[in-house]
Amino acid sequence: MTNDQNNQQPENPQPQAVATAARTSTLMGPRAKLAFAFVLVAAALAYFAFTAFEGATVDYLSVAQVTDEVPTATDRQVGVMGKLVQDSYVRDADGLTAHFAIKDEDGLDVLDVTYKGEIGQVFFNDHSEIILQGQKLADGSFHAANLTVRCPSKYLTEAEQAELDAQNNGDPSAPPYQPDYFDKEA
Repeated sequence: MTNDQNNQQPENPQPQAVATAARTSTLMGPRAKLAFAFVLVAAALAYFAFTAFEGATVDYLSVAQVTDEVPTATDRQVGVMGKLVQDSYVRDADGLTAHFAIKDEDGLDVLDVTYKGEIGQVFFNDHSEIILQGQKLADGSFHAANLTVRCPSKYLTEAEQAELDAQNNGDPSAPPYQPDYFDKEA
């Protein structure tokens, strides 16, 4: 072989085509997107549950604490429990709005209350323990949105009280019940 043949190079060499597939790169794969969506939905549900629970909670205070407290914010309710002040109950002409006062156990602090709604007959007992939920107003009174009389079963009718008195005194006479329908049949 001659030098000419050994040193022969192709005059126009063709570059060989490299077969590389173009690969698209993404920030997140399908599993990462699904996990991110799940975490986002879980965080949103937790946030809504927290805000709903926080708005539904009511702080219960004594009458003294409510009288010392500043007016309640419009989005907040407080609860208070006290006894009905004797001769303080007044009902407006509309039949639904009631004004009354409650006091602590010691009777030192008194809170004026306004409530609009139905009130049962048990409420008129001077020993009623009343549980209220509402807001303290700027004038120092309390506007109740909810009213509950505590343990209404402890308030007895006159007939039930007479029966208990008869049992306690050993008097066997019957209490003054109204005649029963079945008593008339005999």
